[in-house]
This record gives sequence, structure tokens and C-alpha cells, in this order.
Amino acid sequence: MVNHYWQLIQKQHLSDLALQTRIGVVRTVKPELPEGAQLAAWSQLSRHALVQPLSASTLQVVTSLLDDFAGVIAELRAGLSRIWANLPEGGRLPVFSEEHVNQQVVRIVLPETLFERLYTAENFQGQGPDYVTYRNEVYDLVANGLMRQLPLLTDLFAATPLSGHQAFWPSSDQERQLVQKVTDPDHLDRTLALDVMVELDPYTASGITPQMLTFLRDSCWFALSQPAIPVAVASEVRRHALEEARKIAAMAPATPVKELTATMDAMTTWLNHMGMTAQQKQAFELMQTRLMTPETTVAGQVAATFGDKNAAAKSLSEEARADLVGTDGLPGMVDLSGNTQALVQAAIDGGFQFTLLDRQQGLVQIATDTQTQVIVDGTITKYTPGNALMIATHRHAAKKLLAAVGIPVARGAKFTRWPDAKSAFERSFAHKSIVVKPEARSQGVAVEQFAVPPTEKQFARAFHEANRYHGVLIEMMARGTTYHFTIVNQQVLSVLETAAANVVGDGRKAIKELVALKNGTRPAARQLQLDVAALRQLKLQSVTPETVLRRGQQIFLATAAHPQTGGDLYDVTDEIDASYKKLAVEAASALDLPVAAVDIVIDNLYAAYDPDVAGQAVVISVNPAPDLISPQQPDMGTPRFIAPKLLSWLFAEK
Repeated sequence: MVNHYWQLIQKQHLSDLALQTRIGVVRTVKPELPEGAQLAAWSQLSRHALVQPLSASTLQVVTSLLDDFAGVIAELRAGLSRIWANLPEGGRLPVFSEEHVNQQVVRIVLPETLFERLYTAENFQGQGPDYVTYRNEVYDLVANGLMRQLPLLTDLFAATPLSGHQAFWPSSDQERQLVQKVTDPDHLDRTLALDVMVELDPYTASGITPQMLTFLRDSCWFALSQPAIPVAVASEVRRHALEEARKIAAMAPATPVKELTATMDAMTTWLNHMGMTAQQKQAFELMQTRLMTPETTVAGQVAATFGDKNAAAKSLSEEARADLVGTDGLPGMVDLSGNTQALVQAAIDGGFQFTLLDRQQGLVQIATDTQTQVIVDGTITKYTPGNALMIATHRHAAKKLLAAVGIPVARGAKFTRWPDAKSAFERSFAHKSIVVKPEARSQGVAVEQFAVPPTEKQFARAFHEANRYHGVLIEMMARGTTYHFTIVNQQVLSVLETAAANVVGDGRKAIKELVALKNGTRPAARQLQLDVAALRQLKLQSVTPETVLRRGQQIFLATAAHPQTGGDLYDVTDEIDASYKKLAVEAASALDLPVAAVDIVIDNLYAAYDPDVAGQAVVISVNPAPDLISPQQPDMGTPRFIAPKLLSWLFAEK
């Protein structure tokens, strides 16, 4: 017999709201530490931070409530990766559930639209329950239904064969937490969500999979469609479900439980009637396989491969560590830009709440309990003036403003038409060392320096490549080395000496092998490329990728020094003369940029800057969105972490 609520859902065509069900994960973590070691203190500036300290030895990861289950897993991975990264040497995170610690709860929130539409459709006209009581009744129905499904969920999700093959089972005082309602702390009579305790899956670093979350959501809606349990027998049904689940947990992992097939068959019929998405079909078929072939359950796999939890724990924990720590970028967030990843990482470590408003645009909201900031691509904040952002993005306009206040800039001109550029080349540039680059920012792409004056053919090729970005700057090449200054609130936080992408021979390896060797120690954003531009540079130096260089012989793959084109980076923050830091701050201030990267070509970093000495320093770029990753990953020198200091400035009392 179908219950009244489900009949109304069918009548009002509300079943599609199932896909709007939001789910989050609350993971309690007590790391295993070497004797005498302590867990580092974890900041908490927001009650809604992803990682929260529960005690001196225990942390909790609390994800956002999302209808995008991949997003939930992504947050979980990011939080766990930061815990791993901050553990003392020899510390590790357990991958199996344990009593009171190292547990996870799946929090399920039904769409508010569902309750609103149902309550309106009831048309009580003042004769029925109030709205809060009504929505609580719906949650009661789902909670009772999930409790009835507890034996099935235990069989499918059990993962911990202990000695004697008995799976993890909570103590009697915790059994009520297997399925429980979450109430509003400000209104205790209002149910906000349902919590379902689920064992950690040791085969995935996050401890849970999107398929598990999908199946739990569908289980909720299946429960919503089933006959309501009469109040008089609800306690007895709950007790019976607990007993059956406890028995299943005590069985050997590969033991088939035929009694569960009826529940799964009923769910199959229901899902087929409702219609399944590809994700639902994949999740359900996985669970169906586990039920029909118990050796494929997580507990079955652990028992077959390792025998019991103790034998598996260390091996699977090391696999989780390699997945969450040994990767390039922030796990779960690698689709974001490097800057946004650095910002999110700093937010997690600093105890801030973060919300990804738009992953593609890198739009992130960072919050404490009292303040909120919205940041674009890790660095653009409300303190970045819109006109300053526009001006700094166009190099030629920025140069004019810098020169007007006495900042030394390279002489040059902007061109958009080849005939004009060709004419200027013939009149002026043909016998000079020049730089050809896009007028708009290009992350080092299509920038070419000609220390030796170019031929007309070389100049034409460089011009047309740069003009793909709508406008070309042709400048006199400054003498010296390029230094990259990162500035936050008029403070220079990092200075990097840069060199164009290059390899140095060892007398044995070919250039392509040297490139691969160097890339092995580089982050993805700074990989050397043997692309068309690099091959052209090799040809100019009379070598090919197969050439074996003499020991100590240096060959360049690019002419311009830029991190994104594989350039070398050396931290010189503490070495460079302070006068150049002052010049960099003045350049950023001239464009009204509180956060900026300033590139300056300097003849001698140790000699104090004198504005009356021509060519001693030339500002070649002011970028309103500095690279946060490069300062923390120099090839040599002290790593400088900019994002935490950026957040400290943003959330300081203004």
C-alpha cells in the first residue's frame, strides 16, 4: 500500500525533485601519531570551516551540503589532504572505522521545495498540522524507512573484517546514530536533515564514493514511497532491524544474505518505474552486484586480499596517503586554477569557510564568523579597482601611467597593423635588441626577446604570433636579469630571479631526455615544452632534441623568462637591495593595485637603485593577478606562501 505522501508526490509530479536532494559528509578523524608526537593546532575562524578541531587529538571534516556528489567528494579529498600534509613525520590517517573516532556520517537534506509543494497541495485550510510539524512527519517516514533498510545498508557498506571476520559495529550507546534526525539548534522541534552512519571505504582515499552517496539518496526516496510504519510498532521494527543488521555484521564477509534480495528487488522495480539517470544506474548495479556476489563487497575484498583489518590497515593507508599527498595540486580541486587552489588551501589550513561560487571562473567566497570576502582567481578582491584592473591588463596604457610618475619603463610602441610595424622596423628596429610581445597579457606566450637584432623574417613571425592577442608591443630590450616581485598591501612578500626555459648538458643525455628529467621535479604549470617555439630556438642554437650536450653546456628553449613557459625561478627575497622592493611597490601603487606582481629588469640586484642612473632598472610589467604558486615552488631558495598572508590582510580589521 502506497503512503499518502507518495500519492501526493506522484499526483503533483514532484518525484524529479529527488535530484535536488543535498548531501554532505561529516568525517571524524583521529590520526595515528608516533610516540611523543602531537597533532598540530588547527585554526578555526569559522564554525563552518571544512576542517574543524574537536580536541587536541581529533579533527572533523564537514563538507558542504550539495546535490553534486562529486563536489562533496572533492571537498572531502581536499580536507583530508591538508590533514595528511600537516601530520608529523610517521603519522597517518586510519582507513577503517573505529568506535567514536574515525567514523563518517552522511547528512541528507530533502529539498525544501518538496515540503512547500506538498503542504500547499494538502490544502489544510487551518485544520491540519503546522508546516514544521508536517515536514517533520515526512522526515520521520524517511528515517523509519531507512532504519528498515539498515540490514541491506550494513551488508553493502560493511568494510571492516576484524579478527574472526566480524565487521565494525558501534556500541549500544552509538547504535541510535546509525540513522538519526538532525534538529535545528535554534528550533529543536524542527528537523533539518537525516544522518546515516556509513563505514569508511578503505579502498578510496576519501573513505566514500559518489556511488555510495547516490545509492543513499535513492534509498531515502525509496523509503518515502513505502507504506508508513504504524507508531505502535515503530520501536519493535527498529529493534528488529538493528538485530538483523548486527547479525549481518557478525557474518563472514562472503556470506550471502538471501533475506535481503526482496528489498533489493522492490527497489529495482521502483527505480525502473521512476526512471534512472546514468549515475543512478551505475550506483544501483554496483550495489546489486555486491548483494548477489558477496565476495565483491568492500569487506569481502579486504578479507580475501589481506585476511583482516590489521593486515590491510598500513598498506591501504599508504595508498590513501600517496593519492592525497603525492599529487600535483590540491586533491579534489585540480580543475581550478593554480591561484584558486592556493587560496582554497590557505583557507582550509587557516580555518576559514570557503564556497566555490563558480569553479570555471575561479570565483570563491571566503568567510569567518564575522566577515566575508569574494575573490576571483585567488587574487582579485573588492580592493582591486575596476579601472586599475582594466589599465593593468593593457600594457601600453599601464606604461604611460608609470612613466608619468617617474617609474622607469622600456621605450617602445604599440602596433595593430603589420604595414605600420614593418615600416617602423625598417626605420628603427632593424638593428636593435628588441622584445616583441602581445599588448594584452598572455602568461608568457608569444613573447620573444631578440638579444641579437632580428631579421625581417624573424620579426614578422614574432609580430604575427603576438598579434593573435589583439595588439603588439615592440620595446627596446633592457639590460639585465628579470626579477618577479609579489606585493600585497604595499609589502613585497616574494622576489624571484627568473631565467628563460633551459637545460644543462651532462655529456650523456639528449636534450629531450634532459627536458623530461627536469619536468620530473616541476609542477604541471611550469613544465618545459618541446613545442614549435622551442624547436625554433633549438635550431637557432644548431641543436635538435636528439643532440647530446657537453657537460655544463646550456641550451635555451625560449627567449623570455616566464614561469608559465618553463622558466627557472630562484628566490632572492632576502638578498635583493631594498630599493628595488620600494620601486616595485611604487609601480603597483601608481596603478592603484593593492595586490600585484611587478617584473623589473635589473642590472645588479645588490647595487642600490639610483633613478638618475639610466638602465639600472626597468619595469616591464605590472600584473593585477600575481601568480601565487611560483613563489612557493622555487627551483632554489626559500618557498614563500603568499595566499595565507593575502587572507590575513583581507580579514584584518580595516
